[in-house]
Amino acid sequence: MEEQKLARSMSFIDLLGLGIASLIGTGIFVLTGIAAGPAGPALFLAFIIAGAIAVLTSLSYAELSSMYPDAGASYVYCRKAFSTIHEGLGEFVSAIVGWTLMTQYVAVGAAVWIGFGLYATYFVPQISVTMWGIIIGVLTIILLYRGLNVSKNVVNFFTVFKATALVVFIVIGFMHPQLPPPISQSPFLPKGFAGLISAAAIIAFGQIHIDAVTTCAEEAIHPHTDVPRATVLSILIVVVFYALVGWVAVTLVPWDVLPTLKAPLAAALQTVTSGWATVFVAIAGIAASITAGLGCMIGGPRVGLAMAREKQIWSIFGKIHPTHKAPSMATLVSGCFALALTFTGNLTLVASAGVFTALVIFIVVNFSVVILRFTRKEETRNFKIPFGICLPIIAITGIAVEMWFLSTEAIMWGSAWFFSGIFVYLYFYRKKVKSASMPTG
Repeated sequence: MEEQKLARSMSFIDLLGLGIASLIGTGIFVLTGIAAGPAGPALFLAFIIAGAIAVLTSLSYAELSSMYPDAGASYVYCRKAFSTIHEGLGEFVSAIVGWTLMTQYVAVGAAVWIGFGLYATYFVPQISVTMWGIIIGVLTIILLYRGLNVSKNVVNFFTVFKATALVVFIVIGFMHPQLPPPISQSPFLPKGFAGLISAAAIIAFGQIHIDAVTTCAEEAIHPHTDVPRATVLSILIVVVFYALVGWVAVTLVPWDVLPTLKAPLAAALQTVTSGWATVFVAIAGIAASITAGLGCMIGGPRVGLAMAREKQIWSIFGKIHPTHKAPSMATLVSGCFALALTFTGNLTLVASAGVFTALVIFIVVNFSVVILRFTRKEETRNFKIPFGICLPIIAITGIAVEMWFLSTEAIMWGSAWFFSGIFVYLYFYRKKVKSASMPTG
């Protein structure tokens, strides 16, 4: 039976828009306030540290995507890399990574929908945060069920809109500072180096979808060249935005006040203007959650598709809609689970379930580059990281440091999410063994 393929419809601009859309979301519009607590005036520096680690990891994704432009991203890369050591090891590692990645997308999708609710109640407080999250979640699922030809246009429009809003926030903030520059504020590191790295770990939540572009490689028109370029360029653009927003935010509102604000960027801007700019940024916070949610719910089902093709997960995830050419059933199933998490209304809980697992996957992806540099030296790489394996090793070290400073809750929930993948692997491995041992004919 011929394997069903996804439609190749995404240009470089579409991929770049998806990358930026996935990265500019809840992390910048909501978690800026939370990260200000441990970082203090050094908030911008926490953004830079988290961004530098994300850029290094994006280089690994770019190299791997240029070698294996298939749906599934991290799942495919880990399978290819670890199989060069032992076929069974590749199957085991990729199954755990694939399950973790797919469920992580679900958790983070729920988190950004809750983030949508926080900004939506800025305009309509009569509807609860949770209910707003459910509403946008349902609309996202319906949109993605129809495939990327429809949803990519929505993503591109809202990406331009929210990027414009961040520019407005930065420009007005620089023109009307209410406090001294961050480097002149004292104490600059109120909670020390540990607080700075803890803030970087929080911010990492907003940057965990640097793989959003690579999950859509099978739908790219020119996957070998466009996917690597869009992956790296999108994270570079977003890191600049993040650092500038972090700088401006603590010049508008004291760093210890930011964590108390429900919609921190809009509320901060309200200190210098109560006109159209504040409303514009608040609407952008809503747009950011919409597009980030789209990015999450695009990635998860496509990982599930790749796993279903390898019979490492339920076959329903491998169904492709005959008309829309999208993994529609996987989108529905993943979306229902994300809606269930959204119903909790607990942003800290669902974000914690995603950030730890994402950082684990980033370590494995960087390590995959290291392995393939030794085991597949001659394989074609349309994009190749400079300086050998040095940059992936630096990225692994930086990620490990971020993980060390995560909260206990994040580590506990993330570990539970990660280890549940082992049970899923064992279940399907047993089915494979049983099927192979059955007599034929």
